[in-house]
Amino acid sequence: MIIDGHAHACGGYLTPENITKTLDNSGTDKVILVPGEPNSKSEYFLPDLAALFPNLNVVKATNFLTKIVIRLSGMLYHIPKGNEYVHELRLKTNDRVIQFIWITTRIQNPIGYLDNKLADWHFSGVKLHQCWDDFSIDSKFFIEIAIWTEKNDLPLFIHLNTDTEVKKIIKYKRDHPNLKLIIAHLFGLELFINENLRPKNLYFDTSSPQLVSKKRLLKAIRFFGTNNLILGSDNPYGKNNLKKNIARISGLDITDQDKKSILGENLLHILSKINTNA
Repeated sequence: MIIDGHAHACGGYLTPENITKTLDNSGTDKVILVPGEPNSKSEYFLPDLAALFPNLNVVKATNFLTKIVIRLSGMLYHIPKGNEYVHELRLKTNDRVIQFIWITTRIQNPIGYLDNKLADWHFSGVKLHQCWDDFSIDSKFFIEIAIWTEKNDLPLFIHLNTDTEVKKIIKYKRDHPNLKLIIAHLFGLELFINENLRPKNLYFDTSSPQLVSKKRLLKAIRFFGTNNLILGSDNPYGKNNLKKNIARISGLDITDQDKKSILGENLLHILSKINTNA
């Protein structure tokens, strides 16, 4: 079982036909999908920053650019309609799509929204993004969402913005060991290691090859083991990312079982209590 654990509903995953083709061509069974750029077929070239700076968390640099683009484009306002579109894609792809719902501060009564959509859609997780949205880990908004996801035994996937926010989420995770937390792009890996934090229910997304170096990936494996890492493509941000990341993980000097864990079995474990037909 191979699962793309981080992707957006655009580019190679824009339509049901695109989704089936992308998954089949890479030998992937399912994809965790959240909203993306509306009606966009574009897939973007990313420079291989990880190769240039293998020791660094280069996502901190790309975060700055992302915040500028999102504020100028106004794409944050499209997220609710994007959630509806992902739900439609799930229905049209024989459950090869696993829906994570994206929550923003622009959604009025976010807890009510989550309750209603969970009853209607039976989604499988929640997404937050600090570069798209202006909130902090110690804000009422984040704490309410985190408490809701923990109460409903759903994973919370978050793209963090700064080292300061990493330190805050480390503190929050220490106090909430049952929260299933997935950190995008191995962001803040070194800070978790410095704090010697190995709590249960903490996972890291390995996307994408241009942003996460093999050196940092191996550092994560040495510290956490392979049961805390998941495959991701971050489609459409980087061409052929899914195939590239599958090939990279498959080529690591680790056991076949460790490779299977990263490629899909860890996500199956995270989602084990959720009806994904996985």
